Amino acid sequence: MSDKINISIYFNKGTFVIPDYQRGYKWSVKDKEMSSLDFFMDSLIEAYNTNVNEYFIEAVTVVEEANTIILVDGQQRTTSLFLLFAVLEKFDFIKNKLIYDVRVDSHIWLSNLINNNLDVCLDENLNDDQDIHYFKKAIKEIILKLEKINKDDFFNFINEKVFLLFNPIPKEKAITTFISLNGLKAIMKDEELIKSDLLIKSSRQENIPYTNEIHKVSSEWRINEDRGRLARNWDKWLYWWNTEKVKKYFNVGDNHPLYYLLVTYWKINLDDSNNVKDFSFDKFKNQFINNAKEAKFHFEGLRKLQKTFEDLYNDTYSHNFLGIILKTSNSREAALHYFLNSKSDKKISLEEYAKWSLVGTTHLEIINNERDNDNSILIRLKKATDSISLISEKYVYSKMDGEDFNDRRKEFAFRFLLLLNLLEDNKLKRKFDYSIWDNRSLEHIYPKSKANNLNFDNDAYKEASIHSIGNLVLLYGRDNSSFGAKDYQDKKNTYFNTSEDFKSRNLLHTISVFANSKWQEIEIVQNREKTITQLNHYYGIN
Repeated sequence: MSDKINISIYFNKGTFVIPDYQRGYKWSVKDKEMSSLDFFMDSLIEAYNTNVNEYFIEAVTVVEEANTIILVDGQQRTTSLFLLFAVLEKFDFIKNKLIYDVRVDSHIWLSNLINNNLDVCLDENLNDDQDIHYFKKAIKEIILKLEKINKDDFFNFINEKVFLLFNPIPKEKAITTFISLNGLKAIMKDEELIKSDLLIKSSRQENIPYTNEIHKVSSEWRINEDRGRLARNWDKWLYWWNTEKVKKYFNVGDNHPLYYLLVTYWKINLDDSNNVKDFSFDKFKNQFINNAKEAKFHFEGLRKLQKTFEDLYNDTYSHNFLGIILKTSNSREAALHYFLNSKSDKKISLEEYAKWSLVGTTHLEIINNERDNDNSILIRLKKATDSISLISEKYVYSKMDGEDFNDRRKEFAFRFLLLLNLLEDNKLKRKFDYSIWDNRSLEHIYPKSKANNLNFDNDAYKEASIHSIGNLVLLYGRDNSSFGAKDYQDKKNTYFNTSEDFKSRNLLHTISVFANSKWQEIEIVQNREKTITQLNHYYGIN
């Protein structure tokens, strides 16, 4: 049964524990101007200024254990009240009142907040994890909002006149209640549930009886140490996957940052006799985390797989060709499983897979190469031939009248030009910058607005046009506007003017085109023929 209690009674109920299945401390943003913390503080201040008799801040759902209060729902509000009381310098009131169960660094920082000078704790540190970053941010916001408020009066008001509903539930219902209570506003994702179960079970020692109280305390201390170490490992993985370049490279999108790590591990280690292939927490748990021994084994397996992901990303060769696969494959998950599965050693190379993926070949059509499947080889060659034929047409960028084509010739023009730039990067052992994938442009070398100045009626020129592949180069989208309708020489000057910010200057194949001294019909024809010859040779097409 829920009880209506004020904050004074609430904070005197015991020590609050933020359980390991909770997400980090971070307020959502209601709109571009105001975060939920802003709204929370402004509402409290308004209630204080108008001297209301009771101000209600919703309910908290908890599990009560001895002198601890495990927060199932309400951790953001409770933590914010804790930080508010720290700003009000009521350190005795909040001492030993808040424990972050798994996030050891967060717990240590909160303890230091009470024991040290507030200004020292707020020093900027680039290595701060999410919790600590937002603790500091919240405190700074609270300090600003309380500049003109009497601290003692405000503290008394919060304690006596601010109320909440205190809703205790049985421990066994905690996780399911958390999920149902948070609903759409904060669904606990499978990946977070997996983390919780892995960390708890990996750090346990099963069926070891305690010989005395000292043995019990030392064992619990070791468990907490192990759990903290494992949590830091997990947080490092999460930090890496949350890096903007990594997220874009792997096309993480709306998935949890660790989605590909967990799903790939799931696919690699799933028992072949298990017909259940769809990924979920319950299935992952039943398969891999039934006990402490399994949890430790699979946590180590995840650590090794994470290292492999990082190695693939950091190595120039694998980074460049895996990037093509991730951007063009019809099944990224299957491709990652294929290359990251150490149980299978007979694989085609990343480059071989990438070249066929680029022309739209499916995963199964590509890997059937292992079995010398003549039909799959013919399918791959046909798709490559068809794709190159499309960009060999007289008009690729658009029809003569400027109307777009219904086929994919412009898409393949982009892909093939990207490939040619990437191959040049490989020669220099340089990682290709895949940020261009979502910020791309096909630039006419000779401006299309001046098409009437060229004449392709000559028999030697008739297979080319101003819209053919011979007159197109790859640019970053933002650089396209720098060229506008400039003639070739002006574009060339812009391209090689190093005093200007021009990201496309890193595109080595594009550079080679602009190295020409002039650009007329004959250069367009020659560049078209050279491009088609390069691609046919690369794909083994006679």
